[in-house]
Amino acid sequence: MLTFFVDEIKQIRNSMTVSISSLIETKLADSSKFEEVGQMVDRIYGTAATLGLTEISEYTKAVKDVSYMASASENEAGKKKVLKFLIKYVELSDLICESIFDKKELSKINLQLKIEKSKANLLNQREFFSVQKKSCAIE
Repeated sequence: MLTFFVDEIKQIRNSMTVSISSLIETKLADSSKFEEVGQMVDRIYGTAATLGLTEISEYTKAVKDVSYMASASENEAGKKKVLKFLIKYVELSDLICESIFDKKELSKINLQLKIEKSKANLLNQREFFSVQKKSCAIE
C-alpha cells in the first residue's frame, strides 16, 4: 500500500509542477490553478489519512486549505506566499517519498511537516482571514 501511495505522490507531483509553472508564467492571474493544486493535494491527504500517516495527512490538509483559500482571494501578496509554500510542498513530497519506508527518516520528515503545517495555518490566519473557502466549489 505504501508503494501505491509513493507512486500517487509522484504522479500528482508531476501534475502539480505544471499547475505551479502556469501560476508563475501568468503571474498568478489564473486563480483556478490554486484550486487545481488543492484538489490534487486533497487526494494525497485522503490516502495519508486512510493509511494512518497523521503528520502527512495533517500537513497535506493544511496545504489543501491554503490552496483553496488563495483561489478565492484577491490578496496578491498572500497568493505569492502560497506559491512559495506550494514550491516547498513539492520539495517535501520528494523527501516523503524517499523516507516513507524508513521509520527513522520518516520521523525526521514528520517534524518538518509539523513546522510547515504551522506556517500554513499562520498564512491562512494572516493573509486569508476573511476567506471561508476550504474546499472546491460544486457547480
